[in-house]
Parts: sequence; structure tokens; C-alpha cells
Amino acid sequence: MPNKPIIFCLFLFFTLSYSFAQVSKRYTGTIYSIDSTLLIKNVDVINLRTQQMIRSDFDGSFGIDANPMDSIAFVHPHWTRKSVLARELTKDIYLQKKALVIEEIVIMGNTKAAKIRELEQMKKDYNVKGGLYYSGEPPWYLLLPFGMPTVTYFYEKFSKAGRDARRFDAFMKQEIKNMEVDQIFNKSTITDVIPMDTEELEKFMVEYRPDFEVAQYWTTYDLHVYVKKHYKEFKEKSPSK
Repeated sequence: MPNKPIIFCLFLFFTLSYSFAQVSKRYTGTIYSIDSTLLIKNVDVINLRTQQMIRSDFDGSFGIDANPMDSIAFVHPHWTRKSVLARELTKDIYLQKKALVIEEIVIMGNTKAAKIRELEQMKKDYNVKGGLYYSGEPPWYLLLPFGMPTVTYFYEKFSKAGRDARRFDAFMKQEIKNMEVDQIFNKSTITDVIPMDTEELEKFMVEYRPDFEVAQYWTTYDLHVYVKKHYKEFKEKSPSK
């Protein structure tokens, strides 16, 4: 048949083209936060065809073997998953952070819960010892001419026991806030962002400890940004050795 040579040539062309397209090569790049402020380490970079998996380095860099048509996935618990064809990979990969609250370290979480229970028990003991029903914060309706005697209001409000109870309540609330900050801003979480020696770390933690009002809404991403920004400032202020 006169068409056989043409068919053969077309077959050969597509076969060679397909084979060429499937040649494996190494794809390299760097993973950033979407606003380019962070290099993201420990991202799982997965070839979904071969199931090869590597993790991005401390500087966000990665290298993985793939064919051009292989799908490459970027996976991290705190960043939105992203999948890209290998042939479409660029040198810079950008990931969007998830709206996550900072993960609790289990030991710290348990310690915090135990401490709160201890404080609550101390508060109850204060109330029993002082003969208080309202921890020194009596409701205004006790002044009305019905219900509990009006004297209860004045005792809770103006007695030494009432004042002590209010002071303890303020202390307890502040302690809980301090624990919240400690859970977020501690030696482990800070050195995970930037390694420091013990002396430097302690100075940094004292000087740049965030207020509860600032830290209570932080995500892991926010902590990274805060530590990196203020560590640079910290180093600039520190005398050269």
C-alpha cells in the first residue's frame, strides 16, 4: 500500500517524540511563602507517579527526579498543598499558608491544663476560706430589695477577703496569658526558626517576648516572620565579638 511508508514515519515520529518527552531529569527550585518573606523548609516534595519523596532543605531548596509529564506535589501541614506538572515547574515555588492556630506541643499543653486546674482549685479555696460566693465580684442585683441580703454585696466588694480574691483572680488571668505566650514563644519554637546558643537565646527571649494581645492570634507563619524580623534587629544592636 502506498500509504504504508507515511504511516510508518508518523508512527516512528510519535514514538520518538513520546520517548523524548518521557526522559527523566532532575528538577530543582526553591519554595517560598506566597509573599516571598519566608523560605519554607521541611516541605514534602512528591513525584506522584514514582512516589519518590524528598524534603526541602533549611533554605527552601529541593531537587527531584521526574519525567516532564509527572505530577509533583508540595505538601506541608501548615501550607496549602500544591501540584504542578514537572515540565511546568519554575525555579521559585510559592505556597499559601493555611489559617491554622499554632500547633500545641503536647507536653506544654498538658502542663498548661494542669496549671489551670491548680489555679482554679486555689481560687475555690480562697472563696471558701473567705466566705465568698462571687470571688469578690458581686453582681449589682444584690443591692435590690429581694434575693440575698444586701450585706453580701458589701462584704464581697469591700472586705479584705473580697480584695484578696480580686487580686488572686487578676493574678490567675495574667498567669494564663503568660502560659499562652510561653506555649507559642519558647526555646523550641524559636530555635526551630533560627538556631541560637543558650546565652543569645535567653537574651533574645527576654528582649523580644511578645505581649499576649499580639501573640494570641499567631499562626506558625506569624511566629516565623516575627522571630526573623526581630532577630535581625537583635543582631544589629548586639556588640560585635
